Amino acid sequence: MYNRYHFILALLFCLLSASLWAQEPLLTEWKLNTTGATASYWQNTGNPNNPNFTFFTTNDSADVLQVCFTAAEVFVRSEGMVDSMGQFTNPGAPSAQDYTWEFPRNPAPATNVTEAPIIFAVGVLINGVPIFGMGDGSSWDGQAQQNSNMGDGIWNGDAWYGEGATLDDAYAAHPQQQGAYHSHATPFRLYDFPSTQHSPIVGFAFDGYPIYGPYGYSDPNNPNSAIAQMQSSYRLRNITVRETLPDGTVLNANSHGPAVSMNHPLGEYIEDYEYVANLGDLDEHNGRFCITPDYPNGTYAYFTIADANNEAFFPYFIGPTYYGVVTMANLNPNNNITIPGSAMCDALTATTEDLRPRDVRIFPSVTEREFRVEWQTGTVVERIGVVDLQGRRMFEAQSPGGNALTIQVADWPAGLYHCIVTGPNGSVTQRIVRQH
Repeated sequence: MYNRYHFILALLFCLLSASLWAQEPLLTEWKLNTTGATASYWQNTGNPNNPNFTFFTTNDSADVLQVCFTAAEVFVRSEGMVDSMGQFTNPGAPSAQDYTWEFPRNPAPATNVTEAPIIFAVGVLINGVPIFGMGDGSSWDGQAQQNSNMGDGIWNGDAWYGEGATLDDAYAAHPQQQGAYHSHATPFRLYDFPSTQHSPIVGFAFDGYPIYGPYGYSDPNNPNSAIAQMQSSYRLRNITVRETLPDGTVLNANSHGPAVSMNHPLGEYIEDYEYVANLGDLDEHNGRFCITPDYPNGTYAYFTIADANNEAFFPYFIGPTYYGVVTMANLNPNNNITIPGSAMCDALTATTEDLRPRDVRIFPSVTEREFRVEWQTGTVVERIGVVDLQGRRMFEAQSPGGNALTIQVADWPAGLYHCIVTGPNGSVTQRIVRQH
């Protein structure tokens, strides 16, 4: 009786936990790659003023590779790549970055706010592409009297002003010198514009709070109120000289920026903008506490800022500071976050507890003649299939018996294929390279 009673309690706890987890957007809203989709992009093989775009495919995985969680954290793995990136005009090409991001599973307001990085990542889009800060990496150099990557760090170049013309029309993104594809502003493909519906979640900030597209409820506490485009509470300052900061700090002469002119117009620098409380819908962090379709009981949420023409506007995603307590490891450009062994992975996504990568072994990944699929005793395998990059079916086996299957590839063309092992509630995918 004792064992049966506790078994029933444990079962009810698991069912209740699963129900609660299903309501956690931080676990469920990521665009998980369950098909083996690979990244592709348009590269400008000309120059920014005379672009010539060439389409490239890669062997690198697109979107989010894995979502793991503990009671306190959520971990997200991605290469920072997506399928068919837009046409960015800056030189270079995106490359796989092997990111692991960590988010607090139970976001909380911060007592002491954390500054959002001006450059490098401040959050992540739902497809695993990092959201970079407002800066372009340059600032005014008072001694040289020009903008420089080695500037004074006081009048910081605004990325939308300095780089907006180079960003693609997919996610307002481009790669930097090391190949890290990143978004600076409006991720067009992740929301509708214009819209009569509340925008979806487009990403998450490093404090764990969601980032929505531009539209929300006009009354933050009433989901039946009209849909409105969220307005920033930032505006361009009314200045002609750059001798003070937005908070009123008076700078010494050595820290002055260039006077406002046609060569250095307002908006060139982050410090050209000021926050005015209640000017728009959002606070100084670029968010508000509100009810959303994903959080019917309310949450703090950031919103993507755009004007009436869907052109990005300051502060784009997140203000100069975060609202919540930030997982600081993400703010290190060279973070080496490790997913703990106690974490559960992919249980709430298409790769489920019924079929996990650890239950299936597909090897070798590079072969000239054959490869083998093995699965553990008790693992239910309903189908094993292999497709090429065009989605053409090369092999299929329904309900294979035993615990192993060898697949011959000697007659296939050389190239990249995906082996997909499917169970009742999920699948495991492995890339296979057929060599000459």
